Amino acid sequence: MSTEQLSPSEYGLTLPSEAEVIADLMKLVGADVAIFAWREASNPDEDTGPRGNEELLLRIAEQLAARSDVAGVFGRSLAVRVNTYIALSTARTSA
Repeated sequence: MSTEQLSPSEYGLTLPSEAEVIADLMKLVGADVAIFAWREASNPDEDTGPRGNEELLLRIAEQLAARSDVAGVFGRSLAVRVNTYIALSTARTSA
């Protein structure tokens, strides 16, 4: 039995790109809602400094999850995917 931690990609898990998230969200809720949600979560007027793709995706997921429609389900699913990716990545680097 090996104690080596597998990488997220070895589990078949990848971090989705921003384009993939927007495309999937558009299929689910339409272009207008998807674009609005994305712009709201990645507000360029906020001076938050540089942030990683994981943080941006989690912000998007959090805002979407607060919705009471199907976009909320998408947001919760996205949060699980990104948090799982982060956890696996962290476990691998700390092992």
